[in-house]
Amino acid sequence: MSGKEINATKDGMAVDNSGVGNKSTININKAAKYSSLLNPLLESIVKNYDPESEIENHGELPYPDEKIKFNDVNIFSDEIEECVGFLSIVEEQIDIIDDEEPNSKNKFMRAISQKYKEKKIALLIEKSIDSNNPHDVISVIRENADKIIQGVSDTILEYAEKDLHSYSVEEVKDSIRLIVCYGFINCKILERPSDYQ
Repeated sequence: MSGKEINATKDGMAVDNSGVGNKSTININKAAKYSSLLNPLLESIVKNYDPESEIENHGELPYPDEKIKFNDVNIFSDEIEECVGFLSIVEEQIDIIDDEEPNSKNKFMRAISQKYKEKKIALLIEKSIDSNNPHDVISVIRENADKIIQGVSDTILEYAEKDLHSYSVEEVKDSIRLIVCYGFINCKILERPSDYQ
């Protein structure tokens, strides 16, 4: 492997698309807008976090397309793939918040996981699914994957409506999509394929 150096200057953004099948669609104006909006939105999620909820660390993350296929995500699949190019912005904002208030990153990840678990439990109850039967659990999640993603997005939007009046609805929704994508990629929303092997 060569010593390739990827740099960005003057608050720019560097993207490495080397490799097979890698693609990024990035609108630079949107990238700058997301940075300013993500910070208060992420802080709002951390502030509303229930500390009783804990998550486990399962090790290596699956590839986004593997997780999309495993969970049968249809409507949101293109959106998730598009958002992957912006995830460094989310990560950067989370790191800034974590530097100012240590452990915020863990709280954020737990908060997203908690919102998913709430939607999952409600779905299992609604469909009368035995949570001890992994086959039935993953089947109902697959049948409702897009509905679950929408439900988590709507929950995050509730935070935004309280705290982010100075931004347009479109800006807030775009930023929420990034946060939901970040949670999906980091296996805090929907199921990790390795948990069912």
